[in-house]
Amino acid sequence: MRREFAVSTDAADEARRRVLRDLHDGLGPSLAAIALGLRAARHLVAHDPASAGPLLARLEEEMHHAVAEIRRLAAGAYPAELARLGLVGAVRAHVATLADRHPVLVEVQVPVDLPELPVAVQVAAYRIVCEALTNVVRHAGARHCVVRMWCAGGLHVEVVDDGVGACPRGGDGIGLSSMRERAAEVGGTWEMDHAAAGGTRVAADLPVAGGV
Repeated sequence: MRREFAVSTDAADEARRRVLRDLHDGLGPSLAAIALGLRAARHLVAHDPASAGPLLARLEEEMHHAVAEIRRLAAGAYPAELARLGLVGAVRAHVATLADRHPVLVEVQVPVDLPELPVAVQVAAYRIVCEALTNVVRHAGARHCVVRMWCAGGLHVEVVDDGVGACPRGGDGIGLSSMRERAAEVGGTWEMDHAAAGGTRVAADLPVAGGV
């Protein structure tokens, strides 16, 4: 009985860790985008009231999506945006939420023939992109950022910005650990380094069974 209890506790701890990470990865970027939108709306109320209404309506819709995401996470389902739009559509939708509330210009470069991918790989890629973009808008001071995804024996993901640059040997917060774990869980690799032209490069290589 004591042995079974220990196994149960380990399983509960692992489940709790996954839920906490999913809350951080899923709701963190969504709520950060909503907070940016509310800041922009507050500015518009004072300077351009006619534009504040449509933005607030979009923020209300995004909040409904966040509530739906909580329910999906509680049920162990994959992200709501992936369920509705697929990987590329979900990434573009997340980028669109940042477009009118933060000065950084985010460009998405994805080939039109990106193949269908396993759900676990899609989830890992989406979470890594969202977390990387959250770091860009919060910390990088960037003006431009490029999100790239392509397939060559697996799915390759890059998020490159022209901001102040990152130091991979520095602090390793929850977000960085989470991206690394997301890649490792599907047998992939993750790295963060200085971009060739300055700024930061986040890259993940996510294998797909049989290759793509």
